[in-house]
Amino acid sequence: MSKLKVLSQEDLATISDDFGEILEREVSKALPAKEIEDLDLDIVLSYENNQLDVDVDVGVLFDELSEITQDQISQAIDEAYLKFDSYIDDNFRE
Repeated sequence: MSKLKVLSQEDLATISDDFGEILEREVSKALPAKEIEDLDLDIVLSYENNQLDVDVDVGVLFDELSEITQDQISQAIDEAYLKFDSYIDDNFRE
């Protein structure tokens, strides 16, 4: 795997926005929309010494009759990270 290119503040903003979209799309695919009342995504990027770390916190407010499990949310997040890795490989590696 090639190394990560040097990222600018603009790159980091783009990465954060794009990961938010990837994450929202994956959560929406995995969870029934009618059972979600609110979805809150908190993405924190850390870029030091040419290393990019991405932490995400997904807050989901469910309908009171929802049967969504934590495993379903975790699987959606895992799938989003896999797609994010491909996105980084395609766009930000030398």
